[in-house]
Amino acid sequence: MTRETTFETKEFDASFNAALANCTELTRAEAAHFVEHGYVVIKAAFPREMADVVCESAWTELEAEYRIERTDPHTWKGVSMGRGRMQGYVRTQGSGARFPLKTHAPRAFAAQADVVGGADRLAESGDGLCWRDAVIGNFRVPNGPAWQPPAPRQPGWHKDGHHFRHFINSPEQGLLTVPIYTDILPRSGGTFIARDSIAPVARLLARCPAGVHPDGTQAGYLIPGLIEQCSDFAELTGEAGDVVLVHPYMLHRVSVNASVRPRFIANMPVVLAQPMCFDRPPDDAYSLVELAVLRALKVPRFEFKQTRAPLRVQPFPSRNEEEATKQRRLVRREMNEMAGRGIVTPPWGKDFGYLSKTEA
Repeated sequence: MTRETTFETKEFDASFNAALANCTELTRAEAAHFVEHGYVVIKAAFPREMADVVCESAWTELEAEYRIERTDPHTWKGVSMGRGRMQGYVRTQGSGARFPLKTHAPRAFAAQADVVGGADRLAESGDGLCWRDAVIGNFRVPNGPAWQPPAPRQPGWHKDGHHFRHFINSPEQGLLTVPIYTDILPRSGGTFIARDSIAPVARLLARCPAGVHPDGTQAGYLIPGLIEQCSDFAELTGEAGDVVLVHPYMLHRVSVNASVRPRFIANMPVVLAQPMCFDRPPDDAYSLVELAVLRALKVPRFEFKQTRAPLRVQPFPSRNEEEATKQRRLVRREMNEMAGRGIVTPPWGKDFGYLSKTEA
């Protein structure tokens, strides 16, 4: 671990070493990078041939659904869907093919298990962990918007997890896994991440034992106040066959693809068998995900007492009118409660499409 970047105490070093001792795939440098920066790129984590199969399935679907020709960038302008109807951004449904990671990508499986503290902390010990051949595509659009470097005052920053109430220990999203299916060079549609966003998100959730509504973190009212605390931004790049392991608290957003190289990735949440724990006994090692939170909070341990039951929420894209009205009412109530505690949306948030207190 890098001594300059903080929080190094003998107790934390011992906790890190205990977590590292349980790792079977990650190197010390990779584990330290995850704890310090909230993500790590695992090179050649799955066969490139598998990436080729996924890409072929994606092109077949895109050609059928959007009349996109893979060799003709002028046909890519018809792609427009997803967050904010961003041009060039598309999600495919896939053919239904499944790739169990234990057999098809054992190195990717082992790396994920290492980060969460071992396979036994995964739901079903990871037996059900698999990838499909659905992708998230990002294409260059002729005469589209210009590429800009990541910065706080941009639309679309969010924390993943639109289907559950967020607590500091939520098991529904114990890790974000990003398999890379095409080579991603700079300015080629790689996801923007705020590498120092773990701390502001951790501090917020630590103050909210009742949790927060997912709409608040999905380009919602909480995001501007969180992202404006960040200054360390990066663009995820890599090669087909790499996988990026991302902390579940990481704020991120889509970027403009300024190249003629389509970008295909996936976004695969990892479910934990049990909620995260930040106050483990000495003989029970923390996971690297948990250590990143403790490091962000600058405490050796954190006792969390949840005051509200977990809640599954209908994701906003699939709500009917009645459900949408119900969830808006819940968010409005939460926003008012948060405002009473001094947690308000900065004025600039509304200008970039984020939900604000006046809109809720």
